Amino acid sequence: MAEKVFARQTTDGLWQWRLASVEGQWATDVYHSGDDEAMVATARTANAPVNLLVNGNQVVCCSTEIDAKEKRHMAKLLPYELEEQVIDNIEEMHLAFCSAEDDRINVAYISNKDMEKSLAPLIELNCDTRIVVPDYLTLRRDNNGVTLVLDEQQLIVRTGTDEGFSVEDTLAPFVLSEQEQELDFTCTVNLVAESDEQLDILASWLPASWTRDNGPEIIRNIGGLWDWLEPAQVNQELNLRRGTFSRQLPIKRWLTQWKTPLIAIAAAYLIAVTVTYAQYLGLKSEQKEIVASMNAIYLKAVPKGRAGDPEGRLEKLVKNIKGGAKASSNLMVLLGGVADTLKTSGNIAMSSFRYNADQGELLLNIEGSNFGELESLRTGVEEKGFKAELLRVEAKGERQSARMKVSEAP
Repeated sequence: MAEKVFARQTTDGLWQWRLASVEGQWATDVYHSGDDEAMVATARTANAPVNLLVNGNQVVCCSTEIDAKEKRHMAKLLPYELEEQVIDNIEEMHLAFCSAEDDRINVAYISNKDMEKSLAPLIELNCDTRIVVPDYLTLRRDNNGVTLVLDEQQLIVRTGTDEGFSVEDTLAPFVLSEQEQELDFTCTVNLVAESDEQLDILASWLPASWTRDNGPEIIRNIGGLWDWLEPAQVNQELNLRRGTFSRQLPIKRWLTQWKTPLIAIAAAYLIAVTVTYAQYLGLKSEQKEIVASMNAIYLKAVPKGRAGDPEGRLEKLVKNIKGGAKASSNLMVLLGGVADTLKTSGNIAMSSFRYNADQGELLLNIEGSNFGELESLRTGVEEKGFKAELLRVEAKGERQSARMKVSEAP
């Protein structure tokens, strides 16, 4: 299952991306290409955050020494420590740093303008971008050596754990000739290009100290950048997605997602209130008519009676006629027996019920996952000492509905 998307923007403005698992393994055999909307659509479909690989020629990685006593104030002091190394105004640079060996600090910095430009299309499309690192820091290295990849007129080089650079191929020979990194025979230099001719050119650019006897092992590899990118190589401590450019709450995305449902809910609420109020007025008018009709019937039966509670007064008048008191209802007894069984019946739901006073019967509309659950409820009611019968059993989608008649056992 894909847990993250690694993406980089090419010189033509398009994107390349590839899905990776949370364990740091590629989830697909190939990378994909397309515009920013296609890349973000893939991330949303996979429900995966994006790790942005910034063009390495925009990011400088270096190390500097800082007093151990000053580490607690490193965020404030570091810009001044780098001021002599940075050509541009240090206040216009965005920094990320992490501790290295002893008192050294590894630093990655990029101009604010380049950082904004890299993030702009992803932010505009409300993409969940969590990690931003230079592309060269995701290259695989073997035996503490160096990896050089020739990609689209650009040389991408990783020289150490948190060190590397990218440079145009026209400047590559000059930049590589200035490399002072010492590599012995235990190290490996991997040359990566798409053809033997390009590998020959790449090999000719190597510093003389790397090609001498007892120097590092030099291996030629046919391939491209994505063949040598490794998800597990990402050092999140040098994540540029911090400070001013840290992740923000996706309020805009939430509003976009909830705008239509909220409008629908509000409209439904207003409609429900309007309909309910209209029904209330209708029922109130109907009640007045019913009360007036009841009073008229009562006054016909009892001309000298007083209007008020015609039903109660008529009941008192006929209370002792034909055998005495009115027979008591067994509704609560039947409901009590059914309710106890219904509590332990699992997924059975009762939608409505009706009581027939003349027959002393309770009719319930019930629904369950299957016929077995309905039959189990019927059996449970009979075990309580009642008579229960299932009527009109039918399927409703994946559930079974039925009407159950309950009465007292003879």
